[in-house]
Amino acid sequence: MLFTFRRWIGLSLFLFLPFILWACDLAVLTEANQHPTLTGPTESAQDTPAAVPTQQEYTNQDFGYSLSYPDGYELQSSFPHTVLFLAPPRTPGHRERAWLTAEFSSEQNAAWYATHARDENANLGTEITSSVQVLDGEQAYILGRLPGQDLNRQVFIVHTGILYHLTFVPDDPARGEEYRQMEAIYAAIMGSLRFLPERRAAQPPVTDMGNMIHELERALNARSAEGIARLLGDEFVLGELNPATAEGVTYARYGPADSIRLILDNHLSPNPSLALLYHVDWASIPGSLDTYSGIFPGEVVTPILAKGWGPNVADEAVIVIARRVDSSLFWRGAFVLQGASTP
Repeated sequence: MLFTFRRWIGLSLFLFLPFILWACDLAVLTEANQHPTLTGPTESAQDTPAAVPTQQEYTNQDFGYSLSYPDGYELQSSFPHTVLFLAPPRTPGHRERAWLTAEFSSEQNAAWYATHARDENANLGTEITSSVQVLDGEQAYILGRLPGQDLNRQVFIVHTGILYHLTFVPDDPARGEEYRQMEAIYAAIMGSLRFLPERRAAQPPVTDMGNMIHELERALNARSAEGIARLLGDEFVLGELNPATAEGVTYARYGPADSIRLILDNHLSPNPSLALLYHVDWASIPGSLDTYSGIFPGEVVTPILAKGWGPNVADEAVIVIARRVDSSLFWRGAFVLQGASTP
């Protein structure tokens, strides 16, 4: 009887042992499911995809382009040819970080504009950087650390007769958060700028003085009525500087068509070779902005000296460029100094 009882105990342990082990495994699995971080590999930060900054889109149908800029930044546009990008609203101080201007260009690419800007700023104490990259099939010429109120980065692109001129500020890592904001705008715009197949505005303005002088010089030397007409306003003043008279100047006002005919017939040689000069010692030239203040009251005007004026290329003329409230430029008038010998 004793033998039989012991054999039953052994047989029972043999039969129930698998159930005991299964219950232990079930308890372990239940604990693991309740506390998953205790078992298995922990996900590292490197395995988590980086968040992609959201962006806002802007399309300018007038001058045929689209781009994106970082979410939280602001865009302002008082006129179709110019847009301004601002840092987020709570940014202290000036929030301007970039602006884009679309203007007329007769150049085939942007190399001339970049070269001109670099030469104009070459001796002003900063080391200007330069590079070229392709944006939507067009070459973009990039100049960095240009001097100004702030060090700035400028980009020049020409597409179908329009110069797209971008300026980014400040291009100075020492400016900390302002510089990082500028870089964020720069990366977003340069990575997204695209040109539209059509645009609403048939004729972009000219807004940069260097470009205005360049286009006017080209139009005059080519004797191009179409090129001159593009740069004129609604009224043109044609006169003569005469220091022998009390007034010092005589002039008359003309409409665009009459002024073009007079310029081509009476003021340009058959093969003109005019040079338009911006930086001049105006003390040596008869007349001044004070002379013109009565002629152009309330207007913002800039004098440019034209050498080689007249049918015999023996004269000089003061070319007057005016600026409209939308920042566009136009040719306002010309005042001839006959027989000039300004050095």
